[in-house]
Amino acid sequence: MKTNKQSLMKTFLLLAVASATFTGVFANDENYLKSDPININGYVAEEVEPTDGELENVKRELKKQKTAIVVNKAKKKKYSELSKSTEKLADVTEDLIEERKESQVTIDKFNKKIDCLMSEGEKDGCEEYVKEDRVTSSQAAPARPEVSSSTAKHKHKPDETFGDNFKILPFIGYSTLMTENENFETNLSIGTKIESNISRRFAVGIGFAYKSMLTEDFGSGDYFPADWGLGYESQYGGREIEYTNMNVSMYAKMYVLRNDRFLPYIGAGIGYNRSHLKYTNNNSFDPFGGGSFGNNNFYSNGFEFGNEEVTVSNVNLELTTGSEVLFTQGFGMNVELNYKRAIGGNISSESGRNNYKAPDQLRLEDLSAELGDANIISFFVGLLAQF
Repeated sequence: MKTNKQSLMKTFLLLAVASATFTGVFANDENYLKSDPININGYVAEEVEPTDGELENVKRELKKQKTAIVVNKAKKKKYSELSKSTEKLADVTEDLIEERKESQVTIDKFNKKIDCLMSEGEKDGCEEYVKEDRVTSSQAAPARPEVSSSTAKHKHKPDETFGDNFKILPFIGYSTLMTENENFETNLSIGTKIESNISRRFAVGIGFAYKSMLTEDFGSGDYFPADWGLGYESQYGGREIEYTNMNVSMYAKMYVLRNDRFLPYIGAGIGYNRSHLKYTNNNSFDPFGGGSFGNNNFYSNGFEFGNEEVTVSNVNLELTTGSEVLFTQGFGMNVELNYKRAIGGNISSESGRNNYKAPDQLRLEDLSAELGDANIISFFVGLLAQF
C-alpha cells in the first residue's frame, strides 16, 4: 500500500509539472503573436500601409513615368552625340570625295600621258605630252608640224604674261572733292586707261584723267563797306572760279574672281596731278578808276582785279575697286570706284598775280591749298576693248 501511494504521488507531481510547463509555453506563444514583427536584420518592420487597387495603379504609373524620364534624358544625350557625330562624318566624307576626285584626275592624266608616249604616231589630245625630240628604237621620229602661236592659244589657254594682250578703257564719271570746310562736285570727269595682264590674276597699266568744276567766290566785295559800292561783287556779282585738274597715274590691280564674263578687282597706284584755278571773268577792275582816295597814297592806284590764277603740282596715291564685265571676248565695260589723296606738299606752285595789287590772288591760293588736301572720291563707267 505504501508503495502504491508513493507511486501515485510521483505521478501526480509529474502531471503538475507538465501542466505548468505547457501553460507557460502557451502563454509565451501568445506573447509572441501579440509582439511587433521583426525583419531579417533584426529591426522592427514598418507597419503595412492600407491600400487598394486604384492606389496601387497610381503607384505603378508614377514608377513608370520616373523610369521614362530617366530613359528619355539618356536618349536626348545620345541623340545630341549622334547629331555631332553625323556632322563630323559629313565633313570627313566631303573631304574624302574631294580627295578621291583629285586623285582620279591625277590618275587619268597619268594614264593619258602613258598612252600618248606609247603611241607611234600623232594622237589627238597628246600635244602637251609629246616631246619634239622623241625617237623610236629604229629611227628618228618624223618632225612634227609647227603649230602657230594663235592656234596654240585656242587649244589651251596658258598663263598670260605681260604683252600677251592689251586693254583700252575709256571712261566718264564724276568726282567729289571733300575738304575741311566744304565739298565740291566736278562738272566733268573723263579719262582713259591702257593696261596689260602680267598673269591671270594681276594687271598693270597707266591712266590719264581730266576733271573740271565751277564755283563762285562771293568774298571779293568785303574789302570795302558794302554801302560804298566799290567792291567787285557789288558791281558785277560773285566772281566765278574755274578749277581744272589733269592726272597721270601708274597702277596695278588684282582680280579677286576671274571667269569668262565677270572680273571684279582691287588695285592701287601712284599719280602726278597738275591743277589750275582762275576766275572766268578776268576783266580788270579798279574801284577808284586809277584815281586817289583821300590823302592816302596806298589807294592812289586802287586795287586791281583780273587775270588772277594759280597752278600747282603734287603727287597722289590712289585706291580702286571695281569690275570688268565682258560682253564678247574682245569687248565689254568697266565700273570703278576710285579714291585719291595727295601726299606731301606741292612740287611746284605758280601765281599769276602779285596778291599785294590783286587781293583775290591770295583767295585763289588759299582755295588751291584747300583742294590740294582734299579727299577725292570718283565713280567711273567706261568701255573695254582688248586685243
